[in-house]
Amino acid sequence: MANLSSLYSELNYWNNRVNELNNKIKKLKKRRSGVEGVKSELKSTANRNSSDVNNKIRQAAQKLESAIEHSGKESQLDNILVGKNEQSVGGDGHLSSADSEIQRELNDTNRQISEAESELAKAKNKVSNLRAAIAAEERRQREEAIANMFKK
Repeated sequence: MANLSSLYSELNYWNNRVNELNNKIKKLKKRRSGVEGVKSELKSTANRNSSDVNNKIRQAAQKLESAIEHSGKESQLDNILVGKNEQSVGGDGHLSSADSEIQRELNDTNRQISEAESELAKAKNKVSNLRAAIAAEERRQREEAIANMFKK
């Protein structure tokens, strides 16, 4: 049978491991929340700003259209303002790249959380098995002590 003190020592190790993993998961979830906040803010700010700029471009086009009074003005306006609209996160290369990097960080954090949760489940299982082994060993030792009392 297993030595009771070594079982307690091993239980202590795995209880510490459970605590470490719980803390790691807590930090990773906080990190994930922060990254999600950055991703959301990037999208929100970019969309809001591109919408504001595009509204100003439309207003400028309307003012130009009413200010220019000659035939063929539509083609001149099109040449002036065509392609000047701001893009949202998905349409702007730089913003899209930033969004992709943020998503990679989010995916990496989620992977780390999954791995830590898997390790935590194994550590909790180990703790449970050790507690059962300790209980069985203590019961065996009590029974052995009682049996020795009756032999004397």
